[in-house]
Amino acid sequence: MASFDIVCEVDIQEVTNAVDQARREINNRYDFKGTTKDIELNEGAKTLVLLSDSDNKVDAMKDILISKMN
Repeated sequence: MASFDIVCEVDIQEVTNAVDQARREINNRYDFKGTTKDIELNEGAKTLVLLSDSDNKVDAMKDILISKMN
């Protein structure tokens, strides 16, 4: 019987770059004009917080952020 370990590590610099790219795209999109929108990255706590006026906007922000992380 073979055994193996799976390790998943996150490169925080890549996450920071993806967050910056997502922020730029969100700030330039027409459907986000005049709305509350922010992505907060807390590297110490290793958390990402997406803030917006509606659930639909948060879902759109999440999709944008995930696309930048790929």
